[in-house]
Amino acid sequence: MEINELLIPTILGGICVLISIYGLAIAKDRKYALGGLFLYSFIPIYHRMIIFLENPEDYFSLVTAVIFLCQAIIAIPVGGFLSPNSDSVQKTWSLKVQLTIFVINATFAALILSDPLVPTIIGGYHAIYSLMMIIAISKTLAGKMDLK
Repeated sequence: MEINELLIPTILGGICVLISIYGLAIAKDRKYALGGLFLYSFIPIYHRMIIFLENPEDYFSLVTAVIFLCQAIIAIPVGGFLSPNSDSVQKTWSLKVQLTIFVINATFAALILSDPLVPTIIGGYHAIYSLMMIIAISKTLAGKMDLK
């Protein structure tokens, strides 16, 4: 995989991560926090579908695209699992969604960071989203989710 091939997705990924960080840390607005994650999910979907279409036997690429499609659906910035959750059903649902996004991104961070052919920064983006979900989980458990 050439570095030039990943330059635009890497830049777009950085923009998406910055949007999410802005939403979580500065604006405290779940629409930005989820919007960045939602948009970020389309980068691996597009990239892996191109690889799969070039080589239909590459099922890893197809499965990766499907996993990130699920993440995109979960992260649609309408409604929200990052909103203040006073009732136990919403809190439980929020934790499950946050944990799912954590597992997806932590797994891909580990895979990417262990692959010398992929730029480390891409694995870093997944690690940042994993860390953001750990923060969201801890705030949800403490009942201190402060996003509007």
